[in-house]
Amino acid sequence: MSKENSNIVKTYMSFTLPVDPAKVHTLVDLDLSYALGTTLVGWSKTRELVSGLAESWSVTGEKEITFKIGVASKWSDGSAVTAEQVVKSLLRAKRVHGDSLKTLYDYVTAIEAKDAATLVFKLNVAAATSGVVKKLTEPMYGIVRVKEGDSLDLATTTGPFTLKSVSESEIELSMNKLWIFAQPNMPKSVHIRRPPAGDEVQESFLKDSWANLLGSSSLLPSEISEKFKKAKYEICHRNLDKVFFFAPGPRQANEDGRSLFRYLAQHLDRATITKGLAGFNLTEQFFPQGYVLFDPEFSKAGSEAKLPEVFRKKPLEILAAESRMSEILQRNIRSTIKKLTGIEPTFKLVSLADFEKTRAAGNFDFVAGSLPVNDPNVEGAMGFFFGLTPPIIPNAGEGSKDFQARVKNARLKPDHLERNLEYRRIFTEATREGSLLPLFHYSTIVIAKEGIDLSQVPTTDETISFSKVRFK
Repeated sequence: MSKENSNIVKTYMSFTLPVDPAKVHTLVDLDLSYALGTTLVGWSKTRELVSGLAESWSVTGEKEITFKIGVASKWSDGSAVTAEQVVKSLLRAKRVHGDSLKTLYDYVTAIEAKDAATLVFKLNVAAATSGVVKKLTEPMYGIVRVKEGDSLDLATTTGPFTLKSVSESEIELSMNKLWIFAQPNMPKSVHIRRPPAGDEVQESFLKDSWANLLGSSSLLPSEISEKFKKAKYEICHRNLDKVFFFAPGPRQANEDGRSLFRYLAQHLDRATITKGLAGFNLTEQFFPQGYVLFDPEFSKAGSEAKLPEVFRKKPLEILAAESRMSEILQRNIRSTIKKLTGIEPTFKLVSLADFEKTRAAGNFDFVAGSLPVNDPNVEGAMGFFFGLTPPIIPNAGEGSKDFQARVKNARLKPDHLERNLEYRRIFTEATREGSLLPLFHYSTIVIAKEGIDLSQVPTTDETISFSKVRFK
């Protein structure tokens, strides 16, 4: 690697604009959120809560939690992070992105600066069992500098990087030397370009000399996987941290749609979905073995499901993110569904930037997508799966089949073991009722060319974590 290019990360990502660390709808959003903000609290390597910008926190009332900002917490321009700025950042996230952040803000009645270094969260539930501190580890609650009109100054940040420049084609991040966790040999800058049009990003990484780092799926065509091995690139393999699944869209969140999903669950051959691919484990459960919500007693629905005739008369329309749906996977899904319904389905492929907006509009039959399934913050994960509008995993009816209401009620249980047991039941029942069809688990991998050291990149996170990349 030339001296000119040393300590510079160059990668391809399908990013969305404007950049906003509080908006996390995709893994690319997650990478940028981690890069541009630091949270009040975080996780250690052993998954224990540790200080972030806050040096301490404590329950100071039945429904009150107080945080103390550390003296070492600085903005990238050298000024101290104040409690008032933290409050402003968190309340701005609520105003602008409140619909997707309900699992925190539904339980927070007020956030107030007590003095320059002290802020208080006032809650409508018991503070000791609220899960609010764990929730605040999530990157969308990273502290950002807010200007008038809720706009952001991302040229000055609390995160490991600042936003140096942004255009439709490229984002450049610059290292924040005053970051509270700054380390030697971190990248001096990160350049992110959109993947070349009409090309698989893994192929681009193999062919060109520009990119030196790539976050990718382990779900690769067998021949691409072999090419990476022959190139002898350094590869950081994650644990199984993602699930590929089908879930009914709003127009199939009804009894016919659930009957379709129960029929698919009983008759679909998962091995045909993954034909010609490598890097996966087939599954009937949403969570992998070892995760706290994995159900060791899981069993399929008992009675034989029938395919409603309506699905033998018209093609199903499947919503998917274009960059997450390879030609091989599309072909396999088409042939598998056609074998069961007699009609080949169609795909509505959209960019990652438009995926959530299209999903919310609901003009499709079901989603074919992937989600992370190893979040140490179980409460946050449940909020994401069931808290969006419409929910990713729809209800199957009223009463015990109203999964959103059950999640909300479960969060009020003081014992986390009881909460987790109820969450486990909800996922098992959602799968049996036809609100969810898990297909296989896979992982994210990070691939680096010569000169880059991935030994510090955590294997338990689903992001690249630019701040953990080192140079040899």
